[in-house]
Amino acid sequence: MRWKETITMSETLDNNIVSKKLESSSDHAKKAIDAATEAGRNVGDNAKKEAKAAYETGREHLGAAAKDLGEAASATYDNVRDRANSLYSDAYDRAHDYQTEAENYIRENPIQAVAIAAGVGFLLGVLLRR
Repeated sequence: MRWKETITMSETLDNNIVSKKLESSSDHAKKAIDAATEAGRNVGDNAKKEAKAAYETGREHLGAAAKDLGEAASATYDNVRDRANSLYSDAYDRAHDYQTEAENYIRENPIQAVAIAAGVGFLLGVLLRR
């Protein structure tokens, strides 16, 4: 073989190797892009799943919080209502007791009761005229 033919064959072999390496590189690049695309899809799908799960959990907790708040308000209302009824009942009983005592005093001391009523009436008349 001649030197020129040897160089040409060498160049052809080198060109074939370069061509194959470029094709291989291109295939690897395509596979890398496909893998990155798939990974991106997986990340998006996982993010959607996680967001949905977080939303559902948050919604459940907010519902439970609202229920607890309603029950606490109801219990507080019941306590206030019971306390108000108790205070009203106590006040009514005291007023009835004072009325009974006043009636008994008037029956036992009618002259003094009339004098006291007249005195109170006179004082109120003087105070209200000013």
